Amino acid sequence: MGANVALAYANIYMDNYENAYVYNNTLFRTYSQCWLRFIDDIFCLWTGPHDTLLRFTEYLNSIRPELQFTLNSNPMQIPFLDTLVIREPNGFLATDIFSKPTDSNSLLHYQSCHPNLY
Repeated sequence: MGANVALAYANIYMDNYENAYVYNNTLFRTYSQCWLRFIDDIFCLWTGPHDTLLRFTEYLNSIRPELQFTLNSNPMQIPFLDTLVIREPNGFLATDIFSKPTDSNSLLHYQSCHPNLY
């Protein structure tokens, strides 16, 4: 995302995609308890059987070849961005810090599109 407008374009595109294909889908409306998106990363709590989640993901991947979703599912814990969301034995959700195994602790280029901190 090197261009200043890339983030805005990605959000607009994904918002249009969700409104057209996600929110009105029968499987989504039946089994999705939570759908959170940050740019192109999605966190979803799915209450239905795993095969319905696979069907929903296959449906999303069949719509536009340039946009493919990768499914990462686990009933006990799941990484989302830099957070590990953990299902506690009492049913509540807890969080912990998550780092990808490939994390190299590299720095961003000074001229990349990120807001100034000061």
